[in-house]
Amino acid sequence: MKLVGSVTVIASLVLAGCAGTPQTEVVEVRITPDAYQVGSVRSTLATPVVDEVVRRNPQRVLMVMCRATPPAKIIQFQTELRARNKAEIQGTHTTEGCPGQFRSA
Repeated sequence: MKLVGSVTVIASLVLAGCAGTPQTEVVEVRITPDAYQVGSVRSTLATPVVDEVVRRNPQRVLMVMCRATPPAKIIQFQTELRARNKAEIQGTHTTEGCPGQFRSA
């Protein structure tokens, strides 16, 4: 009976440890030629946005990029994120919300 009590205590500690680091499934990061943005955090530098992504602890990061975004800007974000988080990184291009893109009426 004492063994069952010990196993229960150990299982409780393991579950409590897991509960301390909630993991978001997907975080979307917008990368435009002039800024990085995740949620309400917007910056011309990658670091504040990477800080927010790391805080959210996602399983996957979706980079939504404007076609005009310089590759160096994208690489900077990826490099900083990979150094601090092991989330899967995916990317896609968009024209929505990109500078110089206008909607026709």
